[in-house]
Amino acid sequence: MKIERILKKVSSFVTQLAIALMKAVLTSVIVGVVLVTAMHYMGVPVPTATELLRGVSRLANVLS
Repeated sequence: MKIERILKKVSSFVTQLAIALMKAVLTSVIVGVVLVTAMHYMGVPVPTATELLRGVSRLANVLS
């Protein structure tokens, strides 16, 4: 009986955590698209996705 309640609470926590994670990722993607679109419209040079990933990998190598 007690184990079932604990499992139910853990399951509820994991579900809420997953929902919060999905909301955060979706919000980040939407904000990113809006910012890149606005920057592109204003004529600001926007780096490509490969340039961004290359920069992130360099940063990861420096920090590790």
